[in-house]
Amino acid sequence: MKFFCRWGGVETYQAWNRPQDEQIREWYKSLDIDIPLYICGNVVEKHSPTFDVDIMLRDEIPLDEMSEVFTHCITKGFEHKLLIDIAYISEWYSIPFKPFYKIRPDNQFYKEWNGGVFNPTYKADEVKQLAPQLWRFDWYEPHSNYFKGLNRGYNFTGINLDKF
Repeated sequence: MKFFCRWGGVETYQAWNRPQDEQIREWYKSLDIDIPLYICGNVVEKHSPTFDVDIMLRDEIPLDEMSEVFTHCITKGFEHKLLIDIAYISEWYSIPFKPFYKIRPDNQFYKEWNGGVFNPTYKADEVKQLAPQLWRFDWYEPHSNYFKGLNRGYNFTGINLDKF
């Protein structure tokens, strides 16, 4: 089986597994950073099986440091056979909706697997590149992921990885 993925400027030829709690804890222990990270999404909410681990950074840090944190987390994730979907988020989703933004390590995700290509480009109300591996996505109105979370009953919060 041929496999290739590029995410946040990091490449791998090794497929990842569905994340398991202990595997995530081992990944987190391997990190060499001192910034609070929060885990959220289906790993926490358990509404459906998932292949990625949603990680949010909430502390504002310089963009060059943010880029290094993103690259480090993704690289270590691939080493632990995990897909780490990491971003800075200005605030958690809320009810009612409040405008917010995310900073992500890329504007698209690229994966080749079993002869197919999966290459979505992320969308928002406004998108701009901040640095070579940093993209800002602003939402001023509710969007499809927000409604998907509402329909699934998400509580829209994260758990500090120190407590996971």
